[in-house]
Amino acid sequence: MRLYWRQSSDPVGNESMDNPNEPSIERSAVPHIVGGRRVDRLPARAELMTQTKPSPNGERSEQLFEVMRVLIVAGVPVGVLVAGVGSRLAMLLLRVTSPDFVIGLRSDDGFIIGQITVDGTYNLLVLGAAVGIIGAGAYEMVAPWLMGPTWFRRLTTGLGSAAVVGSMLVHASGIDFRVLKPTWLAIGLFVALPGMFGAVIGSAVDAVSKPGTWTVRGRRRWLLPVMAVGFFPLTLLILFFAFVVVGFWVAVRDPALAERLNNAPLYRLASRSFWLLIAAGGLVALVRDIDALM
Repeated sequence: MRLYWRQSSDPVGNESMDNPNEPSIERSAVPHIVGGRRVDRLPARAELMTQTKPSPNGERSEQLFEVMRVLIVAGVPVGVLVAGVGSRLAMLLLRVTSPDFVIGLRSDDGFIIGQITVDGTYNLLVLGAAVGIIGAGAYEMVAPWLMGPTWFRRLTTGLGSAAVVGSMLVHASGIDFRVLKPTWLAIGLFVALPGMFGAVIGSAVDAVSKPGTWTVRGRRRWLLPVMAVGFFPLTLLILFFAFVVVGFWVAVRDPALAERLNNAPLYRLASRSFWLLIAAGGLVALVRDIDALM
């Protein structure tokens, strides 16, 4: 522990006004002999501060809270707007462009084609919120390995998301992409939506995690995550899984080892190759399904 104060008395003990332009100074306490024993006495009107190093458990808890806060505050709004609202608009467009016999059919995801209900729309928004949380977590994992200027990083994540998630949405089995017409429009919409999400989520995560951002000022730091989860409580299942994964990662992660690995050229090459292979695999699967549908 170290002691800090601003000197506030003159050499003869008369108090004087503090000089506002005088910088704070660090000294040891002034020794005195009282009753044959040495004691430390601070000068008059001392301003005392103690510097304490936070415990490792406290640092881990703070890091865990911050990661979860970013996943919620950045992921939920982007997921709701792009995946939720975007999907609803895409299906409305395909309802207009598709033949009349598709109205009333149940889609592969369990929604009734051509039917718009409050429950169905809300469920779609909940799905979008969950997708947003997962997407924000995926971006957090891939972000350290992105290269180039900001625009290129956004383009990279957008194309990668379009390939990987697009390959999950577009499939030759089922009825969605066989009855919705035109086929090229249905495919294009559900490849473009994850691509748009991938391009936007990086900006949202970077903005929310930026030091001093408006999302951490005052009560907003805890109020925004609580409100987001309150609107979409079913996302708690996804958040619980994310909490377990992130908590384990925070507990076992060795910052010194991570820094050494990140600075190792071979490790960086292997990590980037891993993510590139995932994107390439998604692209191959997407092209195969498109070829089967067309």
